[in-house]
Amino acid sequence: MVDYVAEQLGLDSSKLKGFGEKGARWDHQKLIREAYGYHNFEDHSIPLACWVYRRAWSNNERPIVLFDLVTHRLVEAKILLPGVSTLERVISEVRERVAHRQHKILASLPSPTQKAALEDLVTVTEGQRASKLDRLRKSPTDVSSGGVVKALDRHVELRALGASTWDLSGVPAGKVAALARFAQAARAKAVADLADDRKLATLVAFAATFEPRSADEAIEVFDLVIGGLVRTSAFKAGKERLRTIKDLDTAAIVLREVWLKIRDVAADPDGDLRAARDAMDVTAIHAAAADTSGEVAQEPDEDFQDQLLDRYATIRRFLSKLMKTVDFHAGAVEGRGQGNRRGFEVLEAIDFLKSIERRRTPILPKEVPAAILTSAWHRRVFPKRGPNAGGFDKLAYTVATVERLRDCLRRQELFVPGLPKWGDPTAGSCRGRHGRRPARWSAETWACHPNPAWTCSGGPPPRTRPTNSSPQACPATTTPPAMSGCGSRNPRARTGWSSPALRNSTNPPP
Repeated sequence: MVDYVAEQLGLDSSKLKGFGEKGARWDHQKLIREAYGYHNFEDHSIPLACWVYRRAWSNNERPIVLFDLVTHRLVEAKILLPGVSTLERVISEVRERVAHRQHKILASLPSPTQKAALEDLVTVTEGQRASKLDRLRKSPTDVSSGGVVKALDRHVELRALGASTWDLSGVPAGKVAALARFAQAARAKAVADLADDRKLATLVAFAATFEPRSADEAIEVFDLVIGGLVRTSAFKAGKERLRTIKDLDTAAIVLREVWLKIRDVAADPDGDLRAARDAMDVTAIHAAAADTSGEVAQEPDEDFQDQLLDRYATIRRFLSKLMKTVDFHAGAVEGRGQGNRRGFEVLEAIDFLKSIERRRTPILPKEVPAAILTSAWHRRVFPKRGPNAGGFDKLAYTVATVERLRDCLRRQELFVPGLPKWGDPTAGSCRGRHGRRPARWSAETWACHPNPAWTCSGGPPPRTRPTNSSPQACPATTTPPAMSGCGSRNPRARTGWSSPALRNSTNPPP
């Protein structure tokens, strides 16, 4: 083989004798590497470890995915691939270091009292068959007034852990969500057997994730309960309407015949209205006009208000706790009258119900915020006939407020800040000062910055006049930050190798 290669190269075979045993092959490898522009892995191991660290810190990628990305990165950068075990060791060590740092940050957030409360979640008290963690991580399944109370109690218990006082911005949200998923799926005993920092970090992630989720689920149960009451009330109202429609038709026919007789007598110059009236059955006419029509006939805007009002006892069981537990909002004050006016009206009604919850003195109609009331509810809240004529009906006002509260929540005119589903619909949108959207970018700026989302909150960077020294300079003076391209299908963009700061870094992250 050596003689054949020497012949092909036009060299004396004696010069290649002992090539495998001597150090010449290492020199030849260096020459070949320099000729084709390849680099040793050892010279770039620290920048690669820094890149893997940043990738593992910000993403929840499996080790095999990181291994493929690292391999692609090395091949693209013309770095000689090391052994498989070397890359596995680098990735595993970096992931372990990332996990240790995340656990340490999360474990340092709660106070000593909060730490004791969190650790108590995984302990089973005497006489109980399950821990608090097992109970709190179960979503409510009881769609009833009692189910709303249980869901609100669960939210209050989770809120008492104090997760709203923790600043989780130091850890990526995906990492917190992954720890919360583990706490939700694993047995309480498995969580209790974790190392101190990891156990506490897992419980912190669980509390921070499930506090807003429990509020979401409580409002969801409330929405289902009120929706069920509205549907059953509408069904009963429709059924009652069908049952009495024949009585209304009979009364209408009687009144029509009476009117026709009176019209004919009035049209006759010699007609006697008194004699015609005496000939009529006044009792039947009175029953048709006063009794049947008065009880069965409805206003055009009537729907199911009476049937829903009969379910006040169901609403009363959870309404007080709902108003005390959940803090509803309607948006910015300066936005009043621009789409969320109805939300502020419902908030005024809720505040009024809170103020009169234990009030014993009479309530005057002028004290009541009646902007939320439809005409059908207005007739019931401020009746003009009956024993409470000219007064205020607290039961009808409460039911009307609850119905409008559900309607505003479904229309997103009311929300609870910080919730995933029932939270602020404008959260995360691009807005500048005073809640206004940033100005549109010019075509010139779009050409230089194809992704304007880099300056979402403050609008495009200021433009400057290009100088003679840089006639092709971008009119935007600031350069957008380097993007890792996590969502791109291009492997080069996904690995982020184009960033020279990562490639030339020599110091590992803290």
